[in-house]
Amino acid sequence: MNQPSPFRFFSVILRPSRATMAALLAVLAYATYLASMSADGFDQALLLILLTQLLVASTGYRDRLVRGHFDAILAGRRRREPIALAHAVLSIVPGLLLWLAFGAVQHLVTSRPSIAMTPGGLVTFIYASVVVWAVSLGLGKNTGGVIWVFVAFVLAGAGKVHVLREAFGTSSASLMVTARAIAAALAFPPVMLGNDGYVEPPVLVSVCIAALVVLVSGVWMIVRFDAPLKDPA
Repeated sequence: MNQPSPFRFFSVILRPSRATMAALLAVLAYATYLASMSADGFDQALLLILLTQLLVASTGYRDRLVRGHFDAILAGRRRREPIALAHAVLSIVPGLLLWLAFGAVQHLVTSRPSIAMTPGGLVTFIYASVVVWAVSLGLGKNTGGVIWVFVAFVLAGAGKVHVLREAFGTSSASLMVTARAIAAALAFPPVMLGNDGYVEPPVLVSVCIAALVVLVSGVWMIVRFDAPLKDPA
């Protein structure tokens, strides 16, 4: 019997449940409602969809590995890199479809390019998704998203979000200023959704590199994961 390909396997294993699909559609409907209510509605809606993605992309890995859920795809394979990449892609795709669907709705409603479709919007989404995916690999499902939301609340409570927005909004007049803008984008990616999604090239490239580094780290973690099996659950 031939083994399934990693993408085919995880398309089944990581397929959102009916309840999850219903929740995603509800988020899309509510985001569209928010966008129709005020000029700031689209910004609020994008943040809502990004928050949803932080949880959806936090699929986890090790907890299911030790329960034998991935034995069918791991048995007899010497290389796990394709498995890790398939897991990453299929963890992110459901939320990406939601993001793009809302971007299309915004374009139809406003007849202008959606922030979701700008380089800044797409990099914000990909970077945040990859980070929560990688964090949840060892800690468990949803942990990456929960930790990120907690950190965001701490930053907001400490009044640091405004500071990060100011640091990001400054021009790249010097290396130090650009470094601060990069740090702000990495610490709080929603700042890249401001200014109609425009992100200066040095910042955009740096965040892309950071996302790639996190992705490679996550792939390395999956390749290295090995633990005794637990009772199936």
